[in-house]
Amino acid sequence: MMIKKINLEKAGFRFEYMTGIYHNKENKRFHYVYDYAWAEFTNQDLMLVKKSDR
Repeated sequence: MMIKKINLEKAGFRFEYMTGIYHNKENKRFHYVYDYAWAEFTNQDLMLVKKSDR
């Protein structure tokens, strides 16, 4: 899901808090917070993903 960074900032999201970091094949950095992750695509847009149970 894509979301505007400003919306998370307004909701009080703390970007400095994380439980891990992952780099994918395209060297995109995902910041994990428990079962969720986010990656910056532009200065304004973030991708949010939920960890799947495989």
